[in-house]
Amino acid sequence: MTSQRKVALALTGIFLALFIVIIIGVLEQGRYDYAKNIAIKAALWVIYTFLEMKYNVQLSNYIRVLVMAVLLSDSFAGLYLNLYATSAIFDKIQHVFGSYAFSLFVYTLICTLTRPVINRAFSLFFIISLGLSIGAIYEIGEFIGDATMRPAIPSQPSLLDTNLDLLADLGGALLAAIHIAIVLTYNRTPPVR
Repeated sequence: MTSQRKVALALTGIFLALFIVIIIGVLEQGRYDYAKNIAIKAALWVIYTFLEMKYNVQLSNYIRVLVMAVLLSDSFAGLYLNLYATSAIFDKIQHVFGSYAFSLFVYTLICTLTRPVINRAFSLFFIISLGLSIGAIYEIGEFIGDATMRPAIPSQPSLLDTNLDLLADLGGALLAAIHIAIVLTYNRTPPVR
């Protein structure tokens, strides 16, 4: 087992331990729907990690930590500390950070799995498109969650909130594009390792 794989597994172990602590915390608060939400995120990450190891996909530990940080900040700060309901800007910051992290994550996975030969301009356009697509899919998920679960505090209280979230997603996607442009300039290859 390579040292990168050992680090990846160690990071996943720490991530899962933190998720368990957060799940216990939200259960003590009586927020069972939040605990379920966090458990689903943890399960999806375990499935991803299993598939990554099984199919020998190499994801940069920088990107791995970014994605884990987004999921942990969503769970701990957003749900456990209830910043989605009590902070006017936490959701927007989370959208910028999440769009940045998930744009890099999906871009790297696509490049790793397909090994495309694309020029720099297309790479930048592609990663911005990925970030906006991921943000739009997330907004659709919030809409479906609000429509089916009818929470006391909806994820999308207004169209203004949705539009601001999408603008924040654009900001995160632009940051990811800048990140990739810098990596391509210095490495001449996408960040795979």
